[in-house]
Amino acid sequence: MQSHIVNGVIDIRYKDGSTAELKLINPSTWWPIEQDYYEDGFAFTTGAARPLRVYLKTGLISRQREKWTSIKGFSNTAIDGGAATILDLSLDSRKELDRVVLRTVARDVVIGMMSMTLLRN
Repeated sequence: MQSHIVNGVIDIRYKDGSTAELKLINPSTWWPIEQDYYEDGFAFTTGAARPLRVYLKTGLISRQREKWTSIKGFSNTAIDGGAATILDLSLDSRKELDRVVLRTVARDVVIGMMSMTLLRN
């Protein structure tokens, strides 16, 4: 992933031709699956609040970090079973949704969407 730039975009397209978007920027809105960022406030900071995460092995949903494990020779902030990041983008309820498009922007980036939930207000 490319850090501190737009890696991808979730495009919302309405029937009237208007759009909205959510930019996927590592590390502020997009965290890795296999590990947490280690923020010490000195060498590295995300510049954003800790996101809501789904811990895939347990199903726990939390902003608090779980117990970390290690990826030998790589990271001491690994998450056993991985964790997904929950993102929220409010839609315009006055408009009819046409489609949602997930697209990558940065080179060497693979983006996947595990699920999407639409709620009617």
